[in-house]
Amino acid sequence: MRLMRRSIVFLLLAAAAVCMLFPFFWMISSSLKLRSDIFAMPPVWFPKTPHAENYVQLFTQYRFGSVLLNSVGTAFAVTAGGLLFSAMAGFAFAKYRFRFGGVLFAIVLATLMIPMETGMVPLFLIYKKLGLIDRLIGVVLPRLASGFGIFFMRQYCSSIQNQLLDAARIDGCTEYRLFVSVVLPVLRPALASLGIIFFIEEWNNFLWPTVILRSPDNLTIAVAIRSLEAGVRTPYQLIMSGSVISIVPMLLFILFFQKQLTAGLIDGAVKG
Repeated sequence: MRLMRRSIVFLLLAAAAVCMLFPFFWMISSSLKLRSDIFAMPPVWFPKTPHAENYVQLFTQYRFGSVLLNSVGTAFAVTAGGLLFSAMAGFAFAKYRFRFGGVLFAIVLATLMIPMETGMVPLFLIYKKLGLIDRLIGVVLPRLASGFGIFFMRQYCSSIQNQLLDAARIDGCTEYRLFVSVVLPVLRPALASLGIIFFIEEWNNFLWPTVILRSPDNLTIAVAIRSLEAGVRTPYQLIMSGSVISIVPMLLFILFFQKQLTAGLIDGAVKG
């Protein structure tokens, strides 16, 4: 009876895994097909002749080399800046007592309930006056301050013992050196997990870059894939190839920092 239950659970999990992995299989397979083969009936599961020129066309005709550099640059800039500001603000809210601190933290939490779409029009008008339209820095700036990041780091910083901070101050540490030399090393697991979240969110960021970016040389990868659509003659094989390219860096990033992500989230949940 016990073996039968385990077998049923295994079969259900295997079926769920197949359902989850099938879209990725179809995407990779379609990226090596001709457009006509994607819509062929019965379906062509494996291309008889893999067409690797789909990938070559993306880098030669659609400048996906610069697109990848733009995406990597904006993702790392948002990740580094977001981690710095989140750690500083989270530590300040957790360990310093100042006037209206509770009110300010409540405002930070309230921003989590406000979708970015509601402020997109005034933000666009401000950026237009500042001359930041069609510039990658215009993509980065709105993402540097994260309400979730501040809340996450504040919960983690609350677990730091005050005795450790007081001992460092007695030894002559300034507040700046205290943050850099004492606090940041303690926050390393939380920074790793939060950094992965920031990187993935920015890599997949689509709406704001679509609004602000114009020229092909400044597009990020999500916007570049969207720009491939061309009505009835949309090159779906190129869209599939671009989707595969967009997944590879993110997948490698997640696999490389998987242990830090799991440890940071579990540790932060326990301490929070």
